[in-house]
Amino acid sequence: METDKAKEEITEGTTKQTQQTTQTPASDPDKKSVKLNWTKIGIIALIIAIIALIIVLIIILTTRAPTTTKEVYNLNYSLETENGSIINQDTNEFEKGTVASTLQLASNQLDKELEGIHKGESKTITLEAKDAFGEYDDSKKFTYKRVSQENRSMEMNRSSWLTIQDFSDTFNEQPEINKTYTLSQAPWPFKVIEKNDTHVKVSQEAELNQEIPFDFFTYKVIGITNEKITLKLFGNDTVIPSPNGNLEINFTENEVITKLTPMVGQEVQLENYPKARVTGMNETHLFLDANHPYAGQKIIVKINVNDIKLVKTSISGKTVQHIEGAPTLQVFIMSYCPFGLQALKGLLPVWEKFQGKANIELRFVSYTMHGAKEDEENSRMICIREEQSSKLLPYLKCFVEAGDASGCIKKAGIDEGKLTSCMASRASQYMEEDKALNEKYGVQGSPTFVLDGKEANIYPRDPQSIATAICSAFKGSKPSVCSETFSKQNPSPGFGSGSSSSSSGGSCG
Repeated sequence: METDKAKEEITEGTTKQTQQTTQTPASDPDKKSVKLNWTKIGIIALIIAIIALIIVLIIILTTRAPTTTKEVYNLNYSLETENGSIINQDTNEFEKGTVASTLQLASNQLDKELEGIHKGESKTITLEAKDAFGEYDDSKKFTYKRVSQENRSMEMNRSSWLTIQDFSDTFNEQPEINKTYTLSQAPWPFKVIEKNDTHVKVSQEAELNQEIPFDFFTYKVIGITNEKITLKLFGNDTVIPSPNGNLEINFTENEVITKLTPMVGQEVQLENYPKARVTGMNETHLFLDANHPYAGQKIIVKINVNDIKLVKTSISGKTVQHIEGAPTLQVFIMSYCPFGLQALKGLLPVWEKFQGKANIELRFVSYTMHGAKEDEENSRMICIREEQSSKLLPYLKCFVEAGDASGCIKKAGIDEGKLTSCMASRASQYMEEDKALNEKYGVQGSPTFVLDGKEANIYPRDPQSIATAICSAFKGSKPSVCSETFSKQNPSPGFGSGSSSSSSGGSCG
């Protein structure tokens, strides 16, 4: 019994000792506080990280251009007449629903026939005339007077009234009575002859027998009165190539006579007339037909589907970003205005060099003067500017050479389906911004240069003059490109690569 009791005491003592040695010591208050603080810091850091991630996602979602997914066909196709003559054959990509419009067909019947088509499938479709290139319309045949006669002399007002604000904006000075002012692009100085609280009267100080170069010819001042300046055009008989044919120019004593001679079968775009084919001519008139060459005929369309894919694209497609703090040069033109083309030819080499360094924008005058072809081309350029901006410069460099829009689209690698869709449905919306800018800056004609919100008088329109104007607008340090030398050759008005020696700049409008 004693032995058992001793064992119990030993066991109990051992257990207590073990409990004492294994018991968790009381917590240190300072260590507990440190542990708690690190826990709080970790939670706060996690919350901050989550908030930062949310902000980044918001920025990405709000600054990224909205996208849309489109179905794109890659097609081998041919368009043929019923007797087998091939009108057009090619391989190209088309957005679903734009095949007919891209091929310039009269209706969307072809797109309806392609609904549900699959990769690898071939299809032959016969389109009635109304769904192909339209029914033949006799009312689309017309004549055009190919010979014009104009008086070699012209009169212009010698003086005009300007608001003091307009005068200051133009000459960068306040007007003073009897003081003479000059403009780099003007053929003669201007003199302030009257002044009141709001307006000044300015006289053009031309000199008798003064000569003013004008493209291939020269104007000469043959008369000056207090009210009028009389000019007369001088030059040699010549033939000038144009997109609509050769323009023959002859001088008589009092008139300048022009005669247009295109090729029979040539497609021309005459001012205030639709695009048409020349079917014949006599000494005084051209005979033209605005019907499509295959109007009134059934057309056979043969299609093989190489591929069908889904493409995610930006709705606007615009990738050019505004450079904060850099000058902004906006050039307003009409696409077929000879002087707008002149400005564009001077601008393009500068635009290429100043990419990423200055903001250069092609804009359009809110009205046109050169017929339906100009309306169409303005829309085309606007759509390339807005939706395929990386192709704009290559397209413009090609277009100013000969006005060959179709060839330049292919040369620049422009998505024709997207372009056609834009011209049909979105170009007018984009033009609203240009119209608002026209009103804001008081744009009157083509070309108009607006530099940092103010109209700029840039002439000659050579690359060096344009580059100098941009560089002068930098505040602070200028980019290294401002140290480069550009051509001082003033481009000729119109299409082509010639030069002009004219000391004054013409405009349309």
